[in-house]
Amino acid sequence: MSVRPIPEALLSLLLLCSAGCGSDADSADALVVVGLTTDMAVGFDIERVESTTKVDGVVTRTERLSYRRGELSLPAELEVGPARDGAEVELSIAAFRDGEASPILTRKAATRAAGGRSVLLPVSLDEACCATSCAASATCAAGACVDPFIAPSALDDHDPLWIASASDACKTPSSGAPAVVIGQGQDAFTSLEHGEVVPIEAGPQGGHHVWLALRVTGLRQMGSRLTVEGYFPELEFELLPFTAQVTLHKIGEGRCEIDGVRFQVDRGLPVETIRGQALDIEISLEDPNGDVGTATQRVVISP
Repeated sequence: MSVRPIPEALLSLLLLCSAGCGSDADSADALVVVGLTTDMAVGFDIERVESTTKVDGVVTRTERLSYRRGELSLPAELEVGPARDGAEVELSIAAFRDGEASPILTRKAATRAAGGRSVLLPVSLDEACCATSCAASATCAAGACVDPFIAPSALDDHDPLWIASASDACKTPSSGAPAVVIGQGQDAFTSLEHGEVVPIEAGPQGGHHVWLALRVTGLRQMGSRLTVEGYFPELEFELLPFTAQVTLHKIGEGRCEIDGVRFQVDRGLPVETIRGQALDIEISLEDPNGDVGTATQRVVISP
């Protein structure tokens, strides 16, 4: 397996390369690109994925990809080829939760390589399939048992921009425009009222921070860039911004959260100076598609 990036506006992708070359160069230019997606939360519902690729019945690649080790990011591309025209390409995938030996779901897909074409074979890991069992000759998609084989004539040509509109745990057709709500919480989201007094906590490496949490719609689950800014209006002091790449946690259809965002509030100021002071917090969250959600909230640092 080798990993290749695509343009930064999209997500970092996985690349599985399997060779099935025929003896004639003109017949070995067919590619099958698997577009792997999920409506579940990677890193929460799914921790690792194990895949097996076959070309003409021969196993050409097996792989285990872990979110914890930084290997698993969805949506992703799994590329098979080049392969001879007409070669049968099969993929089987098992998705696992953290610490569990049995998969929460399995998925199969198959097609044939078509000479001169690079086709996109869509494969989704659907939450609705977690409780569905299918016969050995079938696979589960969108909660129903279906034939895993799709003829190449029914597949679109591969376009790397497919990822921009791929299904996502947090960004669904019903999500609407990007929206962010600022709350608080180290382990869970708790709502914040305007001007609410919030506690501060001493950090392990010095400084004091507040724990923030966000509720998000309309932005992708993985790879979003978070920026947190703060301003003390009475002190006329602007805090240095905090930035990080984050993974959101699905809490419902098209609704996601992140908690445990640590924002230092005394960087450049003595802690006693900020106690009892109003703090204006501004959040920006930009996903790999370039869509941005913003929010502001005023809090008061506890005396």
